[in-house]
Amino acid sequence: MEVKMIDVSVHNGVIDWDKVKASGIGGVLMRCGYGSDIESQDDKMFKRNADECSRLGIPFGVYLYSYAKNTDMAKSEADHALRLVKGYKLSYPLYIDVEEASQSGIAKDVVKVFCEAVKAAGYMPGVYANENWWNNYLVGVDSYTKWVAKYGVNNGQPGNKPNVSNFDIWQYTSKGSCDGIGSSGLDMNICYRDFPAELGGSKPAPAQPKKSNEEIAKEVLAGAWGNGDDRKNRLSAAGYDYNAIQAIVNQKAAPAPAKKSNEEIAKEVLAGAWGNGDDRKNRLSAAGYDYNAIQAIVNQKAAPAPAKKSNEEIAKEVLAGAWGNGDDRKNRLSAAGYDYNAIQAIVNQKAAPAPAKKSNEEIAKEVLAGKWGNNPQRKAKLEAAGYNYATIQALVNKMC
Repeated sequence: MEVKMIDVSVHNGVIDWDKVKASGIGGVLMRCGYGSDIESQDDKMFKRNADECSRLGIPFGVYLYSYAKNTDMAKSEADHALRLVKGYKLSYPLYIDVEEASQSGIAKDVVKVFCEAVKAAGYMPGVYANENWWNNYLVGVDSYTKWVAKYGVNNGQPGNKPNVSNFDIWQYTSKGSCDGIGSSGLDMNICYRDFPAELGGSKPAPAQPKKSNEEIAKEVLAGAWGNGDDRKNRLSAAGYDYNAIQAIVNQKAAPAPAKKSNEEIAKEVLAGAWGNGDDRKNRLSAAGYDYNAIQAIVNQKAAPAPAKKSNEEIAKEVLAGAWGNGDDRKNRLSAAGYDYNAIQAIVNQKAAPAPAKKSNEEIAKEVLAGKWGNNPQRKAKLEAAGYNYATIQALVNKMC
C-alpha cells in the first residue's frame, strides 16, 4: 500500500483543511512544537491543525522537532509532546525529529529516552531523520518506526527511495503543493504501512458537511449568528464549537498588536531574548519577523568597530588627496566619524608655508642690538629658531 501524506507546521500558515481533504491527501504529520516543555515553544498552529483534522476525519500523527543535547532534555521534549497530544486520537505515530548537528554524538540516547516515554504513555513512538543520519548516527535504532527524508533532486516528485532498512514513511520532497495550503514549499511523503488500521483509527466516520470555524467566525462578525447567549445557543444547536469560534471572532475583532521594529528585535537578540541558531530562526519566523533582516542588523551591531586613525594620520591623507575638497571632504570625514574642524586645522598648519628665514648677517646684527639676549639664553634661543649659534657668534665677534 502507498498513502500520500503531507507534514505541516506553523510555517505553512493557516490551512484550509476542507480543501486539503478534498484534494485526496490520505494522512497528515503535524508539528506540535520544538525543544523542551515550554509553552512558548508550542507550535502556534498545532491546536487548530489537530482540531480541524479531527473534525474532518483526516488521519494524522504528530512530531516534535528536537534540540535535546542530553537525556534530561529528551525527557522534557517527550513531556512537551505528550502534553500537546493529550485528548487527540492519533492515527499515526508520535515522532521525534532529530537533525541538529549538535545532537549527532548523542542521538541514539536522545531517541531512546523520548520514544520509551512516548511508548509508556500509550502512543506508538517513531523517529524522523534523513538518510545520512540513519546510516551514520542512528545505526541499530530499529525498535521504533522509521520516517526517512531523502529528496534527491527535490523537484516535487519521488526519486530514488532511501537506502535505509525497514522504513515506513518516506519524505521525498520539500517542494510539493496541495489545495488549501498557500505557503511556498510543502513536505510530501509516501507511507507504506497501514498505521490507522493498527492504531484503531482506520476509516474514520465521514464528517457531516460543515463549514469551517473560520467561515463561521466570518459569518458571526457579519451579524449572521446574533449576539450573547443567542449566538451561543444557535452555534451549539448547529453542531459548532462555540468557544473555538468565539476565540477566532475575538482574535479577528481585536486590533493587531503593534509589531516591534527590526532594530528593537535585533537589540533583544543581542540581549539573549531569542535564543541562538535554528531556535532563534524558528522563534523569529513564528513571531512573524524576517529572520535574515534581523540577523543582518545583529551581525552589524555585534561586529567590532574598525580601529580609527589619528587626526594626524587623516590630515596626511587629506594632504595626499584621499578625502577630496570643500564640502565633499567635510561630509566624508564627518560620515567616517572624524572631527572635520580638528583635522582641517592640522591640514592648514601643515600646508602653511614656513616663514622666510633671515640671513646669518642679519641675525648677527640683531644679536649686537641686544635682541637675542646673552648666553646661555642666546644660544638656546638661536638654536630653537633654527640658526647655527657658532656661525652667528663668529660673525658677532668679527663685527665687534
